[in-house]
Amino acid sequence: MWVEKKPNPVDLTSPPPSLRDESEHDCLLRLAELAAHLFHVPSAFLALLGADLRVISYIAAGDDCWSNLETYPLARALSEPAVWPDSAGVPASGFVPGGLQFAALVPLRSSDGLELGLLAIADIAPHPEFSGEKLEILSELAGVFAGKMEMRLMAEQAREAEALLREAEKRFRNIADYAPVMIIYSSVEGGVRFVNKAWLDFTGRPMDEELEAGYAETFHPDYRDRVVETYWDAFQHRRSRTIQFPMRRHDGEYRWMEARGVPRFRDDGTFAGYIGCYIDLGKWKKT
Repeated sequence: MWVEKKPNPVDLTSPPPSLRDESEHDCLLRLAELAAHLFHVPSAFLALLGADLRVISYIAAGDDCWSNLETYPLARALSEPAVWPDSAGVPASGFVPGGLQFAALVPLRSSDGLELGLLAIADIAPHPEFSGEKLEILSELAGVFAGKMEMRLMAEQAREAEALLREAEKRFRNIADYAPVMIIYSSVEGGVRFVNKAWLDFTGRPMDEELEAGYAETFHPDYRDRVVETYWDAFQHRRSRTIQFPMRRHDGEYRWMEARGVPRFRDDGTFAGYIGCYIDLGKWKKT
């Protein structure tokens, strides 16, 4: 029988987002069942920790005896693997075993030492044969479980970061559309990803015609190659540049534009693309 229980709600925070996913939950259940099968015990638990190192939920395979096991001083098991009863047969302070005659608990840690939770096995029958070697095997199994949990958490964090990036980009586009100047920005590959409303109002063209290399089609043909070359040089060397050239307005008139471009970087210093601001300096007069 599969059981998922939670301690007193007063002590809980929300579980990690990836563990709300049903497929992830089912996978952890199978891991708990595997632990119970390997060590021939009726109960196995994966106790998941929150940021304050308190148990926020647990996933159980087999009989439900977590209410007793959670009285074990979990901080002790987080520091090193623990077996009850120990060789001295002295109960851990505060532990109320009830009908339990055996328990082994080992920490689940990420590769950088982050406490993810505990793997515990328990039985209402004693297991005097549970030696140090078996505890070591249980610890190795916990390492495998933790590695899988860490990969899922990393994937979830990557998805969350991507979602935050999309939301930030959406907010930027909304703000940019209200700017009184023409704004353009490119991706890390260099192709244009966005131009603001002021740009579209100036060119009179739809967004899809301005993206990638289409943005340069309204540059004066006598200047176009030089402007594009200047952009790519600045892009590749991650430099700020300013250049002036004529650009065709939607009514066919060429206006003298000043384009100022700067590279964009994320908080971690990685390159995020290039952003430009175009200022209309007035009517262009061919000399």
